[in-house]
Amino acid sequence: MLFKRYFSLVTFIIIPCFLVHAQNQVTVTDVINKIKSNVTCNWADVTVDNIKAGDEQTKVTGIATTFMATLEVLQKAKAAGCNFVISHEPTFYNHNDDLTLHKGDPVQEAKLKFIKDNNMVVWRFHDHLHQTNPDQVYEGVLTKLDWKKYQSNGHFLKFPAKSLKNIVTEIEQKLNAKTVRVVGNPDMVISNVGLALGASGSNSHFKLLSSPDCELLIVGESNEWETVPYVQDAITIGQKKALIVLGHADSEEAGMDYTRTWLQKFYPNLKVKFIEAGNPYWRN
Repeated sequence: MLFKRYFSLVTFIIIPCFLVHAQNQVTVTDVINKIKSNVTCNWADVTVDNIKAGDEQTKVTGIATTFMATLEVLQKAKAAGCNFVISHEPTFYNHNDDLTLHKGDPVQEAKLKFIKDNNMVVWRFHDHLHQTNPDQVYEGVLTKLDWKKYQSNGHFLKFPAKSLKNIVTEIEQKLNAKTVRVVGNPDMVISNVGLALGASGSNSHFKLLSSPDCELLIVGESNEWETVPYVQDAITIGQKKALIVLGHADSEEAGMDYTRTWLQKFYPNLKVKFIEAGNPYWRN
């Protein structure tokens, strides 16, 4: 009986400690492979989803997810004990993170030095984050807005009747969005909404706008000589159309918080933290 009690006590103490220790031995490569095996899409041979700086064999002390790995975000990740940063957007000022474009530039060099000095790794999770089901950006943003109940078909939402100005106010409050731009009559009552978050491009905007299921299009970014005048002209000829431009960060940031919760399920004993990059713009 005494042996059984002793064995139970040892099991109670040793096994959990072993599991925690094992999770603390996870490498960057291990985490990337875990992500690859759990997205619902095939992993593309050509993709921007790869390591931007750091050693893939680095032992992970903690994971930070973020919309964009600015130097400030990296500093916050280090302070939080996270040396593996997963960024949705580029780290080095161009889509492919081509370091030759700014080679020798003191800004880029300072960022590279910080990553190296602090044994950090930055990896981008963009293409497959959007391609997996559900798209983690849309899932996170709709959850934060409490709009999942309005999803009707793909990127379309069916609202109870709301005025455009009330929708804008709701977005500003729930996303803490401070630089929202709007085209359309603020008193127009809207039920049918299309979403094109991030920088999905004008072609996707036009495709959504052409549908009767899109009275209001909400986008992340828009070329001001394409989607914007199209909506203006649609209004002029009597169509019921409006446009909300959130800005890229406000339209996608919540998605990386969703990614944090998704990753935490695989690593319950490893620190996984969402670090907000934030909308860099301000207005009076």
